[in-house]
Amino acid sequence: MNHKERVWQAISHQPVDRAPMHMNATKWVVNKLKKTFGVVSDKELLEKLHLDIYDMRGIDLHSGTAPLYIGPESKFFQNNWGGNIMSFWGIEEIEKSTTAGWLCEAGPPPLALAANLDELAQYNWPDVEWFDFSSLKSRLADWNDYAIMASGCSVFQHATYLRGMDILLMDMCMQPEMAHFVLKKISDFYYIYFEKMFQATGDMIDIFALADDFGMQNSLLISPEMFDEYVAPQLKRMSGLAHAYGKKLLLHSCGNIEILIPRLIELGVDILDPIQPECMNPLIIKEKYGHQICLRGGISVQNTLTLGTVDEVQTETKRIVEALNVDGGYILSPGHPVLQDDIPVENIIALYQSN
Repeated sequence: MNHKERVWQAISHQPVDRAPMHMNATKWVVNKLKKTFGVVSDKELLEKLHLDIYDMRGIDLHSGTAPLYIGPESKFFQNNWGGNIMSFWGIEEIEKSTTAGWLCEAGPPPLALAANLDELAQYNWPDVEWFDFSSLKSRLADWNDYAIMASGCSVFQHATYLRGMDILLMDMCMQPEMAHFVLKKISDFYYIYFEKMFQATGDMIDIFALADDFGMQNSLLISPEMFDEYVAPQLKRMSGLAHAYGKKLLLHSCGNIEILIPRLIELGVDILDPIQPECMNPLIIKEKYGHQICLRGGISVQNTLTLGTVDEVQTETKRIVEALNVDGGYILSPGHPVLQDDIPVENIIALYQSN
């Protein structure tokens, strides 16, 4: 069973030889792992960790296999652009050294001060014509044995980067036309961008991934009613796009979103990530919904991976895999898929070697 077969079996809720595995990490973590294993390329690192999914944005979400940028000169699109989504929206990325290590965070929201629809419309919105998709298929050929994931899409989270979380939430309550405008602009761009990607690559891509945080540690960021008004129509549209081209739809959302899971299944989500154990019990989620949706994640980043010993990581990983990898339906990944600089390298290795 190769990587691609293993992932498709798991998503289809069929038995697998082992749980398929996935990882993203910051560039600082990727560099430490490559140094530990004495490798240079992403592919060599995936092979050392026996990972099964190749994210087209690269392990570090910045240096992968992306369409070629052919648009106007921009500081956000350099010659080595590798799929970083912040570039689309003209948002700075700020690198910081902290007591927990290096991290990267989004800069100020560029549309925070827009006061009306005209000011929103005047923004330099991205155009799909800025991108050349013609060479993608040939450049993906080396990854054909892996399950290939096209990631970077969003129907909610990226609006919070552009408008600011607090302002977008106020828009949704008090100026719905402003919220709808931004959300639709983003969704319209991503729909066409990824449709062109799917058309250019045929059946090479297996998973279409969205990142849209709807949850906090103990509750939703927005009410189910607001979810249905603002998010559900766009999410349904993206699931339709995925399924029309034979892809599976993955939705990432941190936090406690259990109340939304039945609705997400109705909307066509095939894989739910990350089942954050600080917020939702992975075993309960598996029991209640695991026959309807594939689960990814479940290993605590806040506690086990960051603070635990190698033995504790191994024990917890084996417990979660044994419980969630019943007749497939599970992909092994951390409780937040982008590993940060404060996680010991030996714990990351232990996570993937315990499966």
